[in-house]
Amino acid sequence: MARSLRPRKSTVNYARLARGATSESDEVPDDAAPVDVPDDEEHSSGSDFAPDEKKDAEADEDKDEDMASVVDDNMDIDEEPVIVKPVPKAKTKKAAVVARPKMAGGTRQKMYVLPTPSVHHRHRAVPLHSPTTDVERLVSQPSSPFVKTSTTLTKSFTHNSKTTDRVNKAWGYNVGSGPVWELVEDRAWFKEAQAGAETEDDRRPVVHSDIKTSSEFKMLTATEATPYLPSDVLAADDGTLNPPPPVTCFLGPHDAQTSVQFSMFESRKNSDFIPESKAQIFNPGAPVWGLDWCPIHPSARAGRNYTQYLAVAPFPTKNHSPDVGVRAPRPALACIQIWACDASGMRCETVLCIESGPAYDLKWCPLPSHDKTSKRLGLLGGTFEDGTFSVYAVPDCPRDESGPSFIHIADPIIRIEMVETACWSFDWANSDVVAIGTTNGVIVVYNIGAALKDYAPDKPTVVDILPTHYIPVHQSAIRALTWIRVPPCSADGKPRLDGNPTVIASGGYDGMECMTDIREGRGSVMNRTRDVINTMIFSPYAGGPITIDHENIVKAYSASPSMLGRGHTLLEPGGPVWCISTSDMHPQLAVACADGALSTTNMLRSTRRGGSVPFWIHKIYQLDYSRKTGEFRMLERFLPTELAPTSKTGAWPREVGVQRVTWNVGNGLGCAGMLASATGSGLCRVDCLEGRWMKDKFPYGDVERLRGSE
Repeated sequence: MARSLRPRKSTVNYARLARGATSESDEVPDDAAPVDVPDDEEHSSGSDFAPDEKKDAEADEDKDEDMASVVDDNMDIDEEPVIVKPVPKAKTKKAAVVARPKMAGGTRQKMYVLPTPSVHHRHRAVPLHSPTTDVERLVSQPSSPFVKTSTTLTKSFTHNSKTTDRVNKAWGYNVGSGPVWELVEDRAWFKEAQAGAETEDDRRPVVHSDIKTSSEFKMLTATEATPYLPSDVLAADDGTLNPPPPVTCFLGPHDAQTSVQFSMFESRKNSDFIPESKAQIFNPGAPVWGLDWCPIHPSARAGRNYTQYLAVAPFPTKNHSPDVGVRAPRPALACIQIWACDASGMRCETVLCIESGPAYDLKWCPLPSHDKTSKRLGLLGGTFEDGTFSVYAVPDCPRDESGPSFIHIADPIIRIEMVETACWSFDWANSDVVAIGTTNGVIVVYNIGAALKDYAPDKPTVVDILPTHYIPVHQSAIRALTWIRVPPCSADGKPRLDGNPTVIASGGYDGMECMTDIREGRGSVMNRTRDVINTMIFSPYAGGPITIDHENIVKAYSASPSMLGRGHTLLEPGGPVWCISTSDMHPQLAVACADGALSTTNMLRSTRRGGSVPFWIHKIYQLDYSRKTGEFRMLERFLPTELAPTSKTGAWPREVGVQRVTWNVGNGLGCAGMLASATGSGLCRVDCLEGRWMKDKFPYGDVERLRGSE
């Protein structure tokens, strides 16, 4: 039997159809006008503000973007806010665009990569640790940070997905420079917390209270302490050190400023010049690189009249310039000042005269570490000019009528020193574990808990501690280092609340930003920029580390597995960033810049521009300097802006740079709005910032309805 072929069937000629033919039998003249072939890419506006009409799924995400949808007091807790969108204008038909026939596969295509970070759109933060226990919240707005606050229990931020979504969106309606008191809560995690902890007493317990430290210290007179204090650049003819000259600064409104001279240890209330201001300005004597608030347990605050303590580490002179990797031989005389802040103002209580050199980084133990007799204020760690990491037991010695108490501490409790490198930066994971960034690019992890417990006054300084991890990560010095403070997981996926965190985010002088899991022993690069990474910090509200990128951009990176390493822009300041600070109590971000500006912004603002809530950037103050007269002026009362500040110069005097900034974290919800900053002029400042709701209306009616407590 002969083999037969399949009958040939007609196929569709798409080229003929594009020219207007309906079938193969139709004839199309050569001069026929082609049909209009729409091209979405050509008709796209390319604007980040234009809504995407094709993605209906994003409509649910942006339901609460309009403020009118969340301010109804009668809104039911199970109802989602309703958006009232304007009716789009009718689109007029445009003339047909002549399009030539295209061959199959000839359409324009794109190469897709990870989304480019943009200030016009961001992804919502994913919580890394989701406890379901209740937390404390404020019942009423505190009249002052230095009074007792009233709190009550409420559902936490991560109680369930609905509460997380609502509180997350509600934070976005904060348009003030500080946190709104209704939503402030403690989202920090520490392994020392008691199981099921709900109150601050259990979430942040006192640690190392049984450490025996000497109750007798060598007290110095003001004359004996002079070599340890900041001094003038030029010495006297006989070689004695002169005190630093006073800093002249103009304070007050722009058109009516008053010249004020700040001598060393002098402070002034800013309300004397701007009535509504709650800021306090003081002069430690020289530029400051070390600045941190001392945590006090709730049970010990009333006995101290709710006074807040700030550790300040100035340089020896205003012209002192640190050299990376160069160690100063001991004894290198320097000081750490303990300033007290209360309703009466700022005052220097204690000056620790040390021999490790000036501090490059300074942080208190994150949990209260004072003793039972209130003779020790806490444990203070830092990296110093002699290349070491040291932990000091800070005594509680109040000042007398003549001035602050000068205490000589020759040796710390613990001193970690490496032969091949110098310690440059560090961060506490909890009360036992610290990570140190070195000048040769190595991250070193130490567990100092056992050494602290075994310390006794009759024993020498502990120096023989071996590291638990020694991981080369960077090619140059590590200036920025922070723990991703979340509990590790067991094999079944449950968090191990009694374990230590295992992930470290770091940035170095090589421009690399890395995440390192100490269990793997190597770092993973999440970003690279042609700039020095001066600062990096973890925020539980942002769900990952926050650091800087090219062109002075402040960017948040996600540490969650679903969006690991994906970042979005938070702020574009007007100059290079010296330091950034976040809080465990709220999502406000503080940024200190070299142009003399201290700014704050809301990290949980709306995910897209164009809604009713703007992307406000609040400039708290800006320091200006005159090279001719050597005088400063501090400008305030700036209006919030949405756009990045523009500047006609790319260089600023080093004296105006805001070099350090830190939120008050470990002293209760009432002090969450306190922000301390230090400048290159030597002037330091403490601000008490407050938030404000958009149109002064609380989203979802009230706090109980917002958190689902009703």
